[in-house]
Parts: sequence; structure tokens; C-alpha cells
Amino acid sequence: MSSRVDPSRSERISANLPLLFIIGAVCQYVGASVAVPLFSQLNPAAVAWLRATAAGLVLLALWWPIAGRRWPRGQGSYPPRRLAIAAAFGLITMGMNMAFYLAIDHIDLGVAVAIEFLGPIVVAAAGSRKMSDGLAVVSVLVGVVLLSGASFSGAPLGVLFALVAAGLWAGYIVVGKMVSTGNVHAESAPAGPAWRNGIDDLAIGLSVAGAICAPVVIGITTTISPGELWSWRVLALGVAVGVLSSAVPYLLDQVVLARLGRSQFALLLALLPLTATVVGAIALAQVPSWPEMCGMVLVVAAIVFTARSSEIDSGAGTG
Repeated sequence: MSSRVDPSRSERISANLPLLFIIGAVCQYVGASVAVPLFSQLNPAAVAWLRATAAGLVLLALWWPIAGRRWPRGQGSYPPRRLAIAAAFGLITMGMNMAFYLAIDHIDLGVAVAIEFLGPIVVAAAGSRKMSDGLAVVSVLVGVVLLSGASFSGAPLGVLFALVAAGLWAGYIVVGKMVSTGNVHAESAPAGPAWRNGIDDLAIGLSVAGAICAPVVIGITTTISPGELWSWRVLALGVAVGVLSSAVPYLLDQVVLARLGRSQFALLLALLPLTATVVGAIALAQVPSWPEMCGMVLVVAAIVFTARSSEIDSGAGTG
């Protein structure tokens, strides 16, 4: 029996990859726009905790039964080293989400996303001697200055939180690479594509991170806003944000990035700040100023330059 993949089916899948990427991006920022109204009831850090924890539990519930069938009999336990790195992955992801939500509580969604791209671009260009990577760093720095200058006078905390999110996104990429390349899994993971093991680790990592942060977040939230966290409306919106902003984009990203060429990926990645701006304008009535638009154009140019020539990973980290 032939195991070859039907070429026409493969072509159809490849043709739909950009659409899957865009669906993931739209889900990501629609989720962020759903989260913003929750800020009037919960502090943004609590909303981010709810998002990450919900995403981890949903991934565990839906993905883990599939993953369990791939694990050889007698190897169902999670090795301590892999668990530790998965937990670090989850904590960094949760910290990045918290910083991002604290940012969009003060500045526009599109501006925060554009500033946040400073992290992955610097990681991608670090150690590179290519002129295009140097130009990308200059471009993103000028873009961030324009974006920050437009927002800093009215909301300096928002810019600072966006920069913290950028730094955590850089850490997310470094740890995420350890997970996705299979270096962490070694003999502890079942055979199959590395992206499947990455989803295993994200599900475990977000759930563990949610459990670690739960006492602090719940304690502070119940002190500041008694009863709000356990409202059915808040919990339902939190699950929706987790699914839209984390679970769906990550799953789609892993499918897309495994099959997409670097040039196509560069162009699609450049759509993320623009997608965030469009969603922010439609859902939150956030219309960027001309300096902010110029800054976004420079950030988009930096993304294209860097992603075409270096390793840059979206990782569904933003939003």
C-alpha cells in the first residue's frame, strides 16, 4: 500500500496556509479585544492569568487524549527536566501575557503589538553580521521611538509594560526553541513531528504556571474585587479569551510554520501589527495617529527584513 501523499491534496493544504495564519492572527486579537472590557471588573494581570490557565486546561482536555495515544506503553510519565522546562515555558508565556494586558490597559492594541515586536527582532538579529538584520534593528528602534513618543506623554506605563512584554517574548522564543527543536524531549517524547511535542509542553506548562500563580493572583484579586473572579460571565469570557488568544493561534501556528517557506512567513508575520490595528479600530474604536502609523510601517519593514533572512518565531506570543 502506497504511503505517498496525494500531490493535489498537498497543494490544497499549502494554498490554505496563509488563510490559516490569518485566522489565527484574527482570533488572537479578537481575543485581546474581548479581554479589554474585563479590565473594568478585574485587573489586567488577573485577566491574563485567567487566559493562560484556561488555555492550558482547554489544551489538556482536548489535546492530551490525542497525545496520550502517541506515548509508548510504560512511558506515560513526564520526566522532571522536561516538566521543569515546560513550567518555565508556561511562566514566561503567562508573564508575557500579563505585561501585554497591562500595556493595552493604557495604550492602543496596535501600538502595543508593534512595540512588542522589538523582542523577537532583536533575538533574530543578535549575532548576525547581515546588513539587512542591522537595518531591521535600526528600523524597529526608530519605529518604537515614534510609537512610544506618541503614547509616552499620556501613558508611559503602557509603553513600559509593552517593552517588558517584548523582553519576555524574547525569552519565550529562546525557551520555545528548546521545546520545539526536540532538545528537551530527547528520549522522553513519542515519535512524531516536534510541533506535537511542543503542544504537549505548552498544555502542561500553562497549566502548571496557572497553578503556581493561582494563590497570589486569586488572593490579590479577591482582596481588590471580591467575588468578581468567580462570576460566571467573567469565567466564560476568560475561557473565550484563552481559546481565542492562545489555544487556537498556537495550534494553527504550529501547523502553518511546519510547512511554510521563510519568504511567505515573513510577509504573513508582517501582517500581525496591521491586523491588531484593524481589530483595535473596529472592536475598540482605537484609531492610530500619523506618527503611530509611521512607526508601525517601520516595524513592519523590520519584520519583513528579519524574518526573510534570520530565525524569527511568532509563537503566538503576542496578543
